[in-house]
Amino acid sequence: MRVRAKGTIPQVQLANSTARFPAMVAGFGAGKTQALMLRTLKLIFGEGQDIAYYLPSYPLVRTIAYPRFGEMFDSLGVPYQLNKHEHTIQVNGKMIIFRTMDNPDAIVGYEVGDSMVDELDTLPKDKARDAWNKIIARNRQKKRTGINTVAVGTTPEGFRFVYEKWSKNPTESYELIRASTYSNQANLPDGYIEALEETYPSNLLQAYLMGEFVNLTAGVVYTNYDRKLCNTDAVAQEHEPLHIGMDFNVNNMAASIHVMRGGKGYAVDEIIGAADTPAVIDIIKARYPNNPVIVYPDASGAAASSTNASMSDIKMLKNAGFSMNAPRKNGRIKDRVAAVNKALCDPKGNRMYYVNVDKCPNIALGLEQQAYDKNGEPDKTGGFDHMNDATGYFIVRQFPITFDRIITAPQRWS
Repeated sequence: MRVRAKGTIPQVQLANSTARFPAMVAGFGAGKTQALMLRTLKLIFGEGQDIAYYLPSYPLVRTIAYPRFGEMFDSLGVPYQLNKHEHTIQVNGKMIIFRTMDNPDAIVGYEVGDSMVDELDTLPKDKARDAWNKIIARNRQKKRTGINTVAVGTTPEGFRFVYEKWSKNPTESYELIRASTYSNQANLPDGYIEALEETYPSNLLQAYLMGEFVNLTAGVVYTNYDRKLCNTDAVAQEHEPLHIGMDFNVNNMAASIHVMRGGKGYAVDEIIGAADTPAVIDIIKARYPNNPVIVYPDASGAAASSTNASMSDIKMLKNAGFSMNAPRKNGRIKDRVAAVNKALCDPKGNRMYYVNVDKCPNIALGLEQQAYDKNGEPDKTGGFDHMNDATGYFIVRQFPITFDRIITAPQRWS
């Protein structure tokens, strides 16, 4: 069966690369997954070997890989058989085997001719290295022609594993293909790039728009916080709804208490160091007996308890008469950080979030001083993480970063 498909210039470069380890390092929406799919298509109908396709987690396999591959094969009129139990797609007499990188030790028990690795750089450096070594070991089906290859499509996450392998000290087997978001602009929703430009600071735009390796871990996490410009003397009024971000921890609970006025958020009080969720409930009711309460909790509290009791933290809060504003699961940390920074001050100078420093000294201190750790994540050893997490849960729900949906099959197939 002859199959033809089109892509952007960087996508076609990755699909046609003859390098042993080609990598497309690209901005958001540049079509990295599409490029890996194009390469999969080319190899399945060319070399005809089994292929492994790796993603960071199985939820991404279910929500991204299965629909995208199904859409591609349907648009091309290619028959295929999806086995969700075995995590495979059979096509052209060969298998696409879907696996994850969250547990590198589990990358065992099968052999393939080639592999695709989606979002490798989102893993911590050591885990990415372990996963990479395991993935290479699976590539041992003997091919009729050519070499066994592993192709990567990823956003650059600072100076992590992909930077070291493909940019800092590459060998001749490693080919780096760069792609900015602009390379796929024709296939993105109107305003998508502008939304990125209005949301992220300049260093993140270099990474997530231009696809460049830049330092994402220098300095403080919340670069837009200014103790004077973000200050307020606002306090909660009786009967005024309270919006409380909450992070659950045994003997170290954190809650940031806010009011909303004119579409802006004001931190007016805080609770830190409480023993558990019942203790926080008692404090809130004692301080604010006549105020309606909406809690923005850590989503993991739906299945866990700070008291080691059978009732979850979120269930306790509901039983106390508090309303909940919570997602089914927490989003990505970097998206929450971006939302907080944008609320503090967007690129146009607008501020949507203020802190009463006198009433909320720990909120102010955390926003001012939390730094990044060696893995590029907000540091958890300085004592600022719990309150910042609580504040972030509120902000990311009240002031979310929203982009129009990226078209899932951007290329026209012929």
